[in-house]
Amino acid sequence: MKLHKTLTPLIFCIIAIYFSSSCERDDICAEDTPTTPFLIIKFIDDQTVSDIKQPNELQVKAIGFEGIINFTSNQDSILIPLITNASLTDFEFTIDSDTSDDSDIPNTDTISFQYTPEEEYLSSACGFRVNYNALTSSLTQEENDGNWIKRITIEKENVTDETAAHVFIFH
Repeated sequence: MKLHKTLTPLIFCIIAIYFSSSCERDDICAEDTPTTPFLIIKFIDDQTVSDIKQPNELQVKAIGFEGIINFTSNQDSILIPLITNASLTDFEFTIDSDTSDDSDIPNTDTISFQYTPEEEYLSSACGFRVNYNALTSSLTQEENDGNWIKRITIEKENVTDETAAHVFIFH
């Protein structure tokens, strides 16, 4: 009886140690592990070519998808996702998107981002992330110079992190 009282806790302790030590470090994905990066776009004043210029009531929509990203507060740069299993993503960028006050008419420009997606294996717990290489862009030109976006420059051809702007949009 006394042997039973001593062995039972000992067996439970051995089992607990076994299960807690069987977890490997790769079984948990650390929070600071880099994930698939967003495309960072910075908006620049076309007149000065150096000053930041925030677009008014910006709205971004990926063509072929339902969701619309509204940037209600004016921002000088935005982060948008690219499609991971395709080599291009088309977006509609609309300024003056708030039609409730009738003061400004919305103006939509379409930009196509082309790239080569490349999967990078992180670990068994974190899986894969996608980097975008050889980034290029093209702006659909409207008649009568109706574009609010004047030009686009690619600052970083490889989208591998979110530390600096990848694209400058001049407007």
